[in-house]
Amino acid sequence: MSDYGDGQQLRPDPMGGLRGDFTAFFKEAQYGYLGYAYQLLRHRQDAEDVVQIAGMKIHAKWDEFQSHPNFRALCLRVLRDAIKDYIRSRNRASRRERAAAAEAGLHQSCVDRILHLGTFDALDRAMDELARREPVQADCVRLRVAQLSYEEIAETLGITPGTARTYYSRGRQLAKELAASYLRNDQEGEPS
Repeated sequence: MSDYGDGQQLRPDPMGGLRGDFTAFFKEAQYGYLGYAYQLLRHRQDAEDVVQIAGMKIHAKWDEFQSHPNFRALCLRVLRDAIKDYIRSRNRASRRERAAAAEAGLHQSCVDRILHLGTFDALDRAMDELARREPVQADCVRLRVAQLSYEEIAETLGITPGTARTYYSRGRQLAKELAASYLRNDQEGEPS
């Protein structure tokens, strides 16, 4: 074991206290979950936090979850809920900060507004639109980008591997078309 220099010890395996079957599952699943969360949150530390929160929730009900007929889909739902909760809390904090700034007589500068708008790039908008139009296709694209196999995607979403492959292909193509459309509109100065 190593220490921080102030006498505090680090455990060599931070997951050492968890049940073995959960540990094996989470070590295998966490990178795919991290990729999925990162695509939605666009910040690695936020994605890591959300995956850890989801992991704790899954661990707390591990025995219940294992008896579920579609275990992977249930785990993905927990991750999605954790992402939604995180986004909601971030939005609430942002509203509180804006309200506090308005009360103090501070206004957001034009440069800040432009920088904020720059965070919504064409691919993000395309994936958001795909999720509205075809949510299962959007999940197939996000899970595949997170490096899950078609078999893992199929098991997670409750579809066949062939359907996962088809939905990924169609979703990817639609996202490309939407992103290209948003880029064209942005370059021409038209609202999208």
